[in-house]
Amino acid sequence: MTTLTLDTPTLGALPTPPALPEYTWRPLWREDVPPVFETYLAVSRADDWPGLVSTLADSETQFEDPWSDPAANSLAAFTSDGRLAALARTFMNPQFEGEARCYFDAEVHPAHRGRGLEDFVLEWAEAQGRQRLQAAPPGLACRLLHGTVDSRTDHLARLERYGFAPVRYFYRMRRDLHEPIPERPLPTGLTMRTFTPDMSPRLLDAFNEAFRDHWNFELASEADWEIFFIKRTSFRPEQSFLAMDGDEIAGFSFNTVSPEENERDGFQEGEVAELAVRRPWRKRGVASALLCETMRAFKAEGLDHARLSVDAENPTGALGLYEGLGFKKVNRFIMFGKTVG
Repeated sequence: MTTLTLDTPTLGALPTPPALPEYTWRPLWREDVPPVFETYLAVSRADDWPGLVSTLADSETQFEDPWSDPAANSLAAFTSDGRLAALARTFMNPQFEGEARCYFDAEVHPAHRGRGLEDFVLEWAEAQGRQRLQAAPPGLACRLLHGTVDSRTDHLARLERYGFAPVRYFYRMRRDLHEPIPERPLPTGLTMRTFTPDMSPRLLDAFNEAFRDHWNFELASEADWEIFFIKRTSFRPEQSFLAMDGDEIAGFSFNTVSPEENERDGFQEGEVAELAVRRPWRKRGVASALLCETMRAFKAEGLDHARLSVDAENPTGALGLYEGLGFKKVNRFIMFGKTVG
C-alpha cells in the first residue's frame, strides 16, 4: 500500500498520491540531500540540461532554503530500497514586492518516468503553491512559476495541458576564451577592484538596487545572500570585480568556477553568475569593462570558456552586449507561469 506521512495541517487539501505500491511518500529530510542531488543529476543528463544542479556541498548548504521549509513545502516518492523516484517542492520569497510569486520544482527520476508520477508531482506542486499564495496581502497579484529547458518536449506539453504558458525566455551563452578579448577600460573616474568580505553588505544593496527594474525581481535578504551567493563553493572572490566610483559601487561582476561541474560537464569554464550596473552608471561601458576583466581572469586561470545566462528581453540590452563580445547561445530556458486568484 502507498503510504503518505504528512504531519503539517497546511497539506490537508493536497492531492493524494497515485496508488503505486512500490513507492512511499513523505516530505524531504536533510539526509535525503544526496539522493535529491543524484536525481537532479540524472534529470540533467537525460534532458540535456546543463546547470540544473551545482555541487553536493551547495545542495547541503541550500537545503534549508529561507523560501522553502522542506518539512512543509516538499513531497517525495521513495522506493523500498530508499531510492528517490520523484519530488515536488515549492519556493516563495517571504518578502512581497509588487507581486506574490510561488516557484516550484516537479521532477521524476528518468528511471521512474511513465508510471503516472509526472502528473502527480505537478498537480501537488501547483496545489501547494496555491495554498502558499494565500498568504499574500489582499489585492496583490499572484502567480505560479516553473522554469525548464526547451529540450524537454514532453514536460513542456504537460505544463501547457495544465494551463501554464511561457512568460519569459532566457539563454545560456558560452564564449571561447582563446579568442581575443578586447580592451574595454572603465569610464574616467571609475576604478576596478576585487571583492573582499567587507564589501559584502554593500554589494548586496547594489545587487538589489541594480536588479530592481529587471523582470521578476526578487528582493534578496541577508540570509539569501549568504546561502546562495557568498557560501557557494564555486564563488571566486578574487575573480569577482567591482567598478567603484569613489566609495560607490557602480557595477559588479560576481563570478564562480566549479571544478566539480567542469569535470562533470566536460568544459573548463567559469561562470559570470551576476553582472549588473546601477542605473546612474548605465550606458557608459561599465558592464563591458567588467565582463572583459572577468574573461581575462578566467583565461589567466587556464579556463577555456566563460558562460553566463541572460534574459532574452533584458531591458538594458544585455543580450546584444554579450553577443558583441563573442558569446554564443547554447541552449534556451523557458519560464512558465499561471496567474492565480
